[in-house]
Amino acid sequence: MSEFAALLAAFLETTGRDAAIWERRNGSSGPVLLAASCAAFADRSAAGALAWDVTAWARAQGLAAHLVTTGDSVGWLFVDAPLAGEGEADRLLGRLVPLVRRLAQERDGATAELVERYEEISLLYTIGELLGGTTSVERVADTLLRELAMTVGATSAVFLQPDRAQSMLVPIASLGSAAREYAAVPMAQASHIAVRAFRNAGVCTEDGLAACEADAVLGQDGGAVLAVAITRPSTGIGITGAYPVMTVSSLTRRAGELETQSTVPLGVLVLGGRAGGTPFTAGDRKLATAVSTQVGTAMHNAALVKAAVERQQLAREMRLAHDLQLKLLPKPAVVAPEARAAARVVPAESVGGDFFLLARLDRDRTGVLIGDVSGHGYQAALVMALALSAAAIHVQAAFDPSIAVEAVQRSLADELTSTEMSLTLCYAVIDSRAQELRFANAGHPHAFRLGADGSCTRLAAVAPPIGFSDTTIEECVMSWRAGDRLVLFTDGIADARDEADRRLGEAAVLRMLGTMTHGETPEDILAALFTQVADHASGAHFADDLAAVIVDRPS
Repeated sequence: MSEFAALLAAFLETTGRDAAIWERRNGSSGPVLLAASCAAFADRSAAGALAWDVTAWARAQGLAAHLVTTGDSVGWLFVDAPLAGEGEADRLLGRLVPLVRRLAQERDGATAELVERYEEISLLYTIGELLGGTTSVERVADTLLRELAMTVGATSAVFLQPDRAQSMLVPIASLGSAAREYAAVPMAQASHIAVRAFRNAGVCTEDGLAACEADAVLGQDGGAVLAVAITRPSTGIGITGAYPVMTVSSLTRRAGELETQSTVPLGVLVLGGRAGGTPFTAGDRKLATAVSTQVGTAMHNAALVKAAVERQQLAREMRLAHDLQLKLLPKPAVVAPEARAAARVVPAESVGGDFFLLARLDRDRTGVLIGDVSGHGYQAALVMALALSAAAIHVQAAFDPSIAVEAVQRSLADELTSTEMSLTLCYAVIDSRAQELRFANAGHPHAFRLGADGSCTRLAAVAPPIGFSDTTIEECVMSWRAGDRLVLFTDGIADARDEADRRLGEAAVLRMLGTMTHGETPEDILAALFTQVADHASGAHFADDLAAVIVDRPS
């Protein structure tokens, strides 16, 4: 690997001594050369990598041999025999080998993940723009067909919506040149792939001869066909206007069929015409399902806006839109069983910009993120939704908090510039195996590690809020021990005011947290925190959104 070659070249330049690294991987027939300072020394040390007693062989050859681990293998570092006092350089080189391997694997893994998911990320950003930027169903349909078809490699597609009066699925947008015009599909035609997806509120695929029967137009050549129902989150509230709540039975009653589904999807998307007739993959199905919910939310929000304008109830409907966005926030249980978490967001008005994210990165690492968008209103809620979507992607794709925060910064650059908004963001990774807390903080003021010994350490900001500049965001590291807690909250908590306009203040919050005996659960601490805020406010209106996240990893 080039990283090891550079490491050994630096060692040679510093000490004047040659070195080589050999490793034996699981399942390999023999040792593999990772790097050598020169070809001659590689040849000289090759026999040692095969020796039964490597250390004895090295002494016989006037060399030094050190056992090193390289992540997923065990290897040997061979070095010219050191002179008196030079052994420390060998030991330092041995410690650097696994570190270099880990960093290289993290870099390659993050790069590969981002490359593989680039098109999906691009599509989700497009859907995010639709979510807050349109009240036109036709625009949603046209953009969806174009973007999703391109992502999954389809050349033709159609978007169908239910016609309540006629019990039909009616095409409202299409893509690609079809041999025949795409006609409306009767809901009684149960063999049609769009009808099946519509009834199941899910996704269906067919290929070969079955595709011809499933969709006579898009599957006419026996190529693969994929259909996905466009659904919206269930709120339990009937929405009036363009999309009244409808039962499936009302669409199928004429055919004498019974349905148990309570609400109708907003439409069905059917794709076909893949190059070479290759079938759609499980990844395509998963992406289509994820996008269907996003698009359903966009279409549903469009209906909310239209209905609110018609009835002069925009504030109430925007509150509902914000509630839908809050449903995107993860449940604290996602980090269990390794970690315990509690989190809460309380919007001050109908819409707000505070959010959090919890991620179970692996058995040893837990990701915790909190963000606060500047301002209030619909723009803040839209930026919040975009930031949350981007963060959910990047924290899984990047191993280092600084890389993830910088990726979110790049993803939101255009939106923040056009809206002249900003957001504070702090992302921390608890690594219980390394006993480290690694974090990147872009302007978020209220982030703390509460030590089991009673100490309170601030996770200091290393960059301004996102949107002020595109400066590099550095990563910081501090120790983490069993019994420590991570407490993150937004300025709405510290700025909570009573009827006399007196602030609660960060110091009062920290004093309350300091009274905890470390026997409480994160839920207990969160409840105490919001009780403190409520008692201080004594019924006064909150001027800002409130959010808090508390995480620990019991020993």
